[in-house]
Amino acid sequence: MTVATTPSPAVSINELILLAYKRAGVLPVEARLSGANMTPKLEHGRQTLSLILDALATEGFIARTSTFHDLQLVAGEPYYTLPNDVLDVHGDAMMVPADNPDTKFTSGELVCKQIDLFKWSTLTVKGSISTRPQLYCVFRHGALVNLRFWPVPSEAGVMRLAITRLLGGAQTGTKSADLERFWYDCLVWQLAYYIAVDTSMPPDRVSLLAGIAESKKRQCVNFSFEHTGGPQAVVEYDTQWSA
Repeated sequence: MTVATTPSPAVSINELILLAYKRAGVLPVEARLSGANMTPKLEHGRQTLSLILDALATEGFIARTSTFHDLQLVAGEPYYTLPNDVLDVHGDAMMVPADNPDTKFTSGELVCKQIDLFKWSTLTVKGSISTRPQLYCVFRHGALVNLRFWPVPSEAGVMRLAITRLLGGAQTGTKSADLERFWYDCLVWQLAYYIAVDTSMPPDRVSLLAGIAESKKRQCVNFSFEHTGGPQAVVEYDTQWSA
């Protein structure tokens, strides 16, 4: 017998929602996307799935949401607002001088250290001017992430930031979710739990779905890290067999 080695096609958001309604016990297994009264059900499912995807930001590090953002610096401007899909900024940034033709093959990059709010508040001359900023602070008090650089840059350039972004939403049902495929089953269980709550399913079924959904989520989160080798600790101590 021939082994099937071709991966299955990606599942659309609408298909995930349909599976969730079936798993919750709201729809029969023979239900189809073209069935009666599916439009409001799919709309509800997409809204709920978008909330689930946004909430994954609280689960800790997910490699898919970690990336870089190139921020164009303007001479004389120290304050910047990041796009609304940027959730946070991490660690030190890298200043790419304006004499680089692009940010792919660069030379002369310089570190810009991130500081906290207390350190920012103790800078005695916040209007200091230099060719490049050496420090920056992240202000997270508003709906959007804001950055302030010090000293004020007198020259333009690009600041490469390590960011965490929000996952893509579920507004378009014909697209697939902005997650690796191993998340699909978890998303179905998560959606099924929410749908069971919203449709007032029996408490025992709601509890069952909640438990499985949480277990599936933990498995996926635990695998959603950068698969790179980390430092290894070696402990040496004398024994009776030591040379």
